[in-house]
Amino acid sequence: MSAEPVQRDSSIVGLAIAQWFDAVDRGGAPDREEFIGRYPAIAGELRQFFADYDSFRDHADVSPTVPPSAPVEAPLDRQPTITGPDTVAASARYRELQFFKKGGLGTLFRAFDEALHRETIVKFLSDKCTGNPALLTQFRVEAEITARLDHPGVVPVYGIGEAWNGRPFYIMRLVKGRELTQAIQEYHSLAAADPDGAGTRQQLFALLEHLIQACNTVAYAHDVGIIHCDLKPPNIMIGRYGETFVLDWGLAASFERTTTFVSVEPTMRPRSASGSSASGQRGGTYGYISPEQLSPDEPIGPASDIYSLGATLYEIVTGRSPFNGRDKDVIEQIRSGRYARPREAKHDISRRLEAICCKAMSLRPLDRYATAKHLAADLANWMRDDPIQAAPDRWTDRVGRFSRRHRALTAVAVVATLAVVAAAAWSDRATKLATHEQELRALSDENLKLESEARRAEAEKSQLVKTSFATALDTFEDLCRPLANGEMNNLGLFRPFADRINTFTKVYFDNLDQTRTPSLQTGRVYELRATVSQALSPDTTQALELYRQAEATYRAAAGGESDHHELNHRLSRIHLSQGQLHIQRSEYGLAEENLGRARESLEARNSKHPEDSSLKRDLAEVYHALGEVFLNRDAESAARHAALLESQTWFEKSKDLREQLRDSTKGAERRNYQRDLARSLGYLGDLYLAQGNVAKATEAYNRSKDLREELHRTNPSDPEHRFQYARGLGNFSYLERDYRGNLASAISMLKEAQVLQVRLADDFPEVAKFRRDLAGTLLALAELYWLEAAKNPAKLSEYAKLARETAARAETHYGSFFRASENHSDTDSVHSLAICSVIRAGAGLLEHGQLEFGDQSAKLARDAEDLLLKHIGREPLMSRSQLVVLALSRSLQGQPEPALRALTEAISRGKNTVQRFETHRAAGLRAIAEHPDYGPRLDQLCKDLRATLDFD
Repeated sequence: MSAEPVQRDSSIVGLAIAQWFDAVDRGGAPDREEFIGRYPAIAGELRQFFADYDSFRDHADVSPTVPPSAPVEAPLDRQPTITGPDTVAASARYRELQFFKKGGLGTLFRAFDEALHRETIVKFLSDKCTGNPALLTQFRVEAEITARLDHPGVVPVYGIGEAWNGRPFYIMRLVKGRELTQAIQEYHSLAAADPDGAGTRQQLFALLEHLIQACNTVAYAHDVGIIHCDLKPPNIMIGRYGETFVLDWGLAASFERTTTFVSVEPTMRPRSASGSSASGQRGGTYGYISPEQLSPDEPIGPASDIYSLGATLYEIVTGRSPFNGRDKDVIEQIRSGRYARPREAKHDISRRLEAICCKAMSLRPLDRYATAKHLAADLANWMRDDPIQAAPDRWTDRVGRFSRRHRALTAVAVVATLAVVAAAAWSDRATKLATHEQELRALSDENLKLESEARRAEAEKSQLVKTSFATALDTFEDLCRPLANGEMNNLGLFRPFADRINTFTKVYFDNLDQTRTPSLQTGRVYELRATVSQALSPDTTQALELYRQAEATYRAAAGGESDHHELNHRLSRIHLSQGQLHIQRSEYGLAEENLGRARESLEARNSKHPEDSSLKRDLAEVYHALGEVFLNRDAESAARHAALLESQTWFEKSKDLREQLRDSTKGAERRNYQRDLARSLGYLGDLYLAQGNVAKATEAYNRSKDLREELHRTNPSDPEHRFQYARGLGNFSYLERDYRGNLASAISMLKEAQVLQVRLADDFPEVAKFRRDLAGTLLALAELYWLEAAKNPAKLSEYAKLARETAARAETHYGSFFRASENHSDTDSVHSLAICSVIRAGAGLLEHGQLEFGDQSAKLARDAEDLLLKHIGREPLMSRSQLVVLALSRSLQGQPEPALRALTEAISRGKNTVQRFETHRAAGLRAIAEHPDYGPRLDQLCKDLRATLDFD
């Protein structure tokens, strides 16, 4: 480590310097050597201070950028170099330099800005560092990063430059306040004097609020690609008015951002340094440094800062750091994670707060919080007495939280519970008496009466429990109904109840379903669990099984009754949901079978109850899903035309019903129908493109986009409308890419969609649909960057790099979906992972050339082919899109004949993507295009395809 982890207490140095200044003010400054001799332990620090001070002692009225012995107009080769947020003039602007503090790299002076009449801080690089190029670079990087981090939690930098003697300096705001260390000491002093006082808890909450603000500042830095590397209480400053600042970015480093840290902000790459590390230095402070920072071979990243924030939390709650830097084996303690847990150091600490601290300080970086925002959220949730990520709720936690929030109701419940216990005790006594009397064959009338009353009490208790569960089931069903209808706008309301719903259904099956008698209520519980699983899990297998169990229970409960309105409506919805899940799994035969049952039942119910709008809405959704089946199902050319006509019939029926529903309602219900109508129009646009009718597709996309944009504009905070607007942008980008060849416009639309989807995935990480749509947008963007790299030689390197990086981010998402699926059955993720490999192979080949990247490209392309063949099967089993990816992978491996065979088979299945193929001539299909025999055949295929397009 280049930075000394154990740092001397700067307060001793400051005290000694203050005494020296007092002597100067009295006119009796002691001899320096004699003065230094009084403090042998800090002699080096004092000599460094005097060296710094001598440069400016006689020139307190001259700018630090002007040499002491030179006139104001210095020679050109000695003029100060000034860069930064503002220009610092080489004039008498900064006066009255006074020593303020000494840091690891530099010395800080207070100065008065004559131009703006304010106090500032001027930080100079220490003399001992000027001869070390690495430390000089580190100082410049610190200044640049501090200046470029545009966040209220980072102290603003006013200017940066070099003094007459070449020593760099920068000028920043003077923060008046105190270090977090001092606030922690005050809190523990108060806690020792009054451990149960209300003020103590308030002061703890105030400290945690400051830590949360520091977490948010660090989260911003991570989002732009910067890690701090030396977070600790002395580097967190509390302003006089409650502001929180993160100081001393001297060891900051840049890192390669992953999908976890996708941000609208550009990645920060300090120009003052080269390479992936901002400063090239590793350091930190024992007691707060993460284990991986102690090993030069281990990578460091945001998780290292999260560990240090956890160590800061440890000091807040215990009053001391987790490790003692003076221990001989401190390095081994840090590397092995051996430290006293917070409750071992201070027994009255909350278990949940201890869990937060220990998660942040986990030995393995992957076990820590994913982001600093997640740590801040857990701290805020603990302060609000809400569930936390670090420690799943136990039933005692939930009971305790409920009792704290509902004290009056809890008191009533306690009284009621005591009454029940007393009744149960009396009932038990009566039962024993009855048994005794029966054995004696001498039951009295009184005992018979008591036994009867006990049975009645037990029956009433059982009925009360069943009634309570029925009420809870009604409540949870109402909460989940929007999710069952495909709406996501109530996610904020639903999220806190997701775990409770799962717990509720488990309790039901464990306790109330012991008779195994099929009932409508049991079917509802199965359906409830399926709805939650469908909304939150990327794996559809569990939801399908739960829907099947619900269907079987409903049919058994009906007992042959064929005209039960509620039960038949529920069965129709289950068939609809199963059909939608089968579409998601590309199982179109099973989807059509389930949707056919739903359509038949709903059409019959709708004719009997034409006033029931919920029946019409479900019927419109069935029509829409049937349209999807025929649009996506592969067929040979002869059958493809008929399939597209069938799809058009269903989409248009769905659109007509949804227009009727929208026009006959108002308010939130109208907005839901408008959202559904926008979906129908979007899919109609897909259908028209598949038919080659670009003009009608453009009209449908425009209508869909206008409806979605209106919903998003009027309700920008609604996650459903953000989600749908992002999908509308994706539709239009598809049109621009494949049918107009306007790659720049398509990229612009997808980047706007990505911003919306990143926010959704961040706000609702548990919703698989949001993460899957984000992954799809990243994948489409990666392919567009690849195509643009092939099309635009002037920006080839830039776009090829973007393509590879974006494909890698998409690959991370799809890899997690694939691993989460049962028996690796997620064919959509398999297809997408193959595309990611193809894009990385093709873009790398464009960027680096055949000689440098040929072997790696061939390997990536071969991985894509193997993935498809292993998890999909032989070519006849592959879909149209999968065959296109197979063709690209074979072409990139230099196999033009099998590549053209797969491409021809894909084209024969219908979808017109001539623009994509023509663009890929210079990207993925180069091996075919440049082959003397196969190139003309590819040209003829593209010519025949283009002839089918309708541009009128």
